[in-house]
Amino acid sequence: MGAFIKKDLLVFWRDRKEILISLILPIILIVILNFAFSGLFSDDKEIQLTIGFVQEDDVAAGVQQFKTTLEDMEMSVSEKEALIAQSTTLQPVQMVEEFLNNPDMKEWVTATELTEKEAIKQVENGELDAILKVPNGYTYHMLSNALLGEQSQSSLKILADEQSTEVTTLEELVQSFTNSLNMQFALESSEKQAEPILPQGGMEFVEESESYTIALYFTIAMGTLFPLFIAHTVSVKTVTEKRERVFNRILLTNSNPFHYLIGKIVSTLIIIWLQVAITFTIIQLILNVFPGKSLEFWIGLIAMFTAYTIAIAGLSALFTTITLYLQDSNAASGLFMLIVMTFGVLGGSFFPLDGLPEFMQMVGEYTPNGLTQTAVIDWVQFRNWSALGLPLIYLLSFFAACVVIATSMFPKRGRL
Repeated sequence: MGAFIKKDLLVFWRDRKEILISLILPIILIVILNFAFSGLFSDDKEIQLTIGFVQEDDVAAGVQQFKTTLEDMEMSVSEKEALIAQSTTLQPVQMVEEFLNNPDMKEWVTATELTEKEAIKQVENGELDAILKVPNGYTYHMLSNALLGEQSQSSLKILADEQSTEVTTLEELVQSFTNSLNMQFALESSEKQAEPILPQGGMEFVEESESYTIALYFTIAMGTLFPLFIAHTVSVKTVTEKRERVFNRILLTNSNPFHYLIGKIVSTLIIIWLQVAITFTIIQLILNVFPGKSLEFWIGLIAMFTAYTIAIAGLSALFTTITLYLQDSNAASGLFMLIVMTFGVLGGSFFPLDGLPEFMQMVGEYTPNGLTQTAVIDWVQFRNWSALGLPLIYLLSFFAACVVIATSMFPKRGRL
């Protein structure tokens, strides 16, 4: 069997063009794509919102209107007095102002109180990103909704010249604040607390989580894509051996035909592992995509990619067996390239899985390259060994399944 492994390694080594493509091309692509898309996932770009705050509501009139509404309702005097007391402590407009002026919020949101006419003019001149408007009747409707359970007919309004990232962020911010405010009002109404606990704004960071950079994505994506091409290359070389009747000569020497298949598996595994190791080493030296990582991290990364190379070696065994059956070498090469490209697309090796429909994302996460990418990204961010357990088992199971199928289909003596 050692002779078969040596044979396949020598065949690959003599194809210097293929070696250069396998080793140099992924490194070049990672470097070029990293510089071309360096701002895509950059954490340096922070969203800064500049908004005009337009307050048109008459708070005193809103509270008085709420009291007038209570007088016309059928309820006990004590209940009315309790609701009136609560209405004096719940001040929606003040809560909005305090929310915008919160120190955490002011780090990335600048709000200036203006009249609507002034704010519209500044938006048109590009001085403001948007306008946050408190319409007339806001206090009354919010109190009626919070204390009487009536459907609110007034809400905060966002006015902008055109849709943008800043406007979308402001919309999400206001929606989150409104939801928190409604929930707090409901709690205040049920618990009858005197002072409402205002929802706090700001940015929340997950502890012990590291950033996900564009360089990291391309390194992992290319690191999982090119082993698939090597599996295709091995199958193409099998076509040449079949044409030159190498396999038949092996049978005539009374050698075990399965040694031929095992030689393909082991040689492919060695070639892919070296290719991935060289790619990651050079990219680490050039781009430093894994800065300051511990020995534990590198052990986990090596374990994950070793399992991946084993899985792809199993895929190459399946490709080899199918090649020995197909008469048309071009059809075999085309079929395997189609499988490789499908894995590349569904597994996120060409672009992130987020760009695919949800059902395709679910399928892609179970391709060997897609599963490896997901597991490695989780490992980089959270360093949790439990996150590697199932992917490792799946990849080894994929290898076993491919080998079983390839072995069961592999030509026996007299069949070729």
